[in-house]
Amino acid sequence: MDTGMDTGMDNSTHVEQVIWHGDLSGDPDGQLTVGVARRDGDVVTIRLRDGDRLVADVRLRNGPTRRPAPHDLLRTDLGPGADCTRTFVVTADATTDHVPGAVPVLSTPSLIAYLEDTAADVLRPHFGPATASLGTWIGVRHTGPARAGDQVLVTAVLAEVRGRRYLFDVEATVAGRPVGDGQVAQTLVRLG
Repeated sequence: MDTGMDTGMDNSTHVEQVIWHGDLSGDPDGQLTVGVARRDGDVVTIRLRDGDRLVADVRLRNGPTRRPAPHDLLRTDLGPGADCTRTFVVTADATTDHVPGAVPVLSTPSLIAYLEDTAADVLRPHFGPATASLGTWIGVRHTGPARAGDQVLVTAVLAEVRGRRYLFDVEATVAGRPVGDGQVAQTLVRLG
């Protein structure tokens, strides 16, 4: 990828992660820009914008591709495409009412909990002995309201496996209307 920028990377650079934040605006006259968002040793994060909209972050690593160490924390191997869908009913304690005069709606921490729990449910049936998973990364947009009593349909689809780290594409809707989307990561841990 030639961005016209000096990223300080050589020809052994590889894409380590792509985080998609949102769709392009669709404006044929829109201005796509690419810039270096962060440098950290052998890692450079490139940011793609469509006008003012953040579209994607691409993490590049200088050097050979890292190979994850195998683990025995799952009884069966899972690959991209494994999924789970759950329904959560929004309860009063999952809402926020910090805006005076507004109807209480699903709080962002509660939405994230729904998304992470659904992602963990993809893994749970496959846990080996003394195994658990922890939420270790989130990149989520809260895009619409859900009120107390609403049923939130949450889907998590396994997008990438890297050793003990499992990255999921997640989405939440109410009656087909988007409430939130993004990615969450679960990392397997051994208990005891």
